[in-house]
Amino acid sequence: MHATAQRLRLRYPADQPASVVEDLVAALSAQAWVRDVQWRQASRSVVIELASGCSELRWQLALTDLGCALVDQRRHDPITDSPWERMTRQIGGNIVGAAVGQVVLGTGAGLVGAWLLGPRAGLMAGAAGAVVGSVVGSVAGGELADGESPLRKGDLGAISIRKIGGKLGEEAGWSTGGAIGAALAGPAGAVAGMTLGSIVAGQAVEDLIQNHGRAKGVGRLSWLVALGEDQAGERVTETVMGGLGRGLSGGQEWGARLGTRLGASVGRKIDWASSWSRRQLVSRIKPRSPLPAT
Repeated sequence: MHATAQRLRLRYPADQPASVVEDLVAALSAQAWVRDVQWRQASRSVVIELASGCSELRWQLALTDLGCALVDQRRHDPITDSPWERMTRQIGGNIVGAAVGQVVLGTGAGLVGAWLLGPRAGLMAGAAGAVVGSVVGSVAGGELADGESPLRKGDLGAISIRKIGGKLGEEAGWSTGGAIGAALAGPAGAVAGMTLGSIVAGQAVEDLIQNHGRAKGVGRLSWLVALGEDQAGERVTETVMGGLGRGLSGGQEWGARLGTRLGASVGRKIDWASSWSRRQLVSRIKPRSPLPAT
């Protein structure tokens, strides 16, 4: 069956006797909640126009009393919206949304800052606005491309705050790790410290924000191992996609950068810990759940 606000379509099997359908149409015509009934033999269906004010519960109970077995085919059809299809849409939305948000918020914040506090403040405000715009635009763009409304879904602010916190954590970890590494092992230690510090601090801040400040496993050995697996997978994806982009663009730097950015987006949406153990790529994105039956 298929239902809208004021219309129902009941389908019956090909071997259903015509007399049974005739009796059903006659019974429906006598119902107070039915405005009109049409028997469409070509499509093996009965179309019911509902009377004004008829509630969903009323017609469901009435059809059940008449012996109709209500089956919503959406519960039986296979899910066609796979994780990889959703990932493709989300990545495209992330990239476009980040670019738009970066330009809009970065330009707007820069102009307002320059107007209120002068050119130097305008540059700082523009840089901050570009970072925030990139994050917010990426989140909103990914959800819109996936058919979701960020405002209705209600997670735009929470995800944006978590990602911005992660970026701030990366900057703090970069500086702190560089200083500690330089003190322990000189220039080589500084490079290693900056890389490790930004990775660990950025992910730790994101996880703490997501868990509302509760350190659920953050800093433990299992957390560090999972972080290492994710980072290894993401770096491999960036390298492969960067090389592919450079090759397709004829050795141009812009092709390599585009490929690397695309690889980073793909890498973050893959569950690398599960992928290594199963020896196949596992998406972090789940199949879209079917709509509830009426």
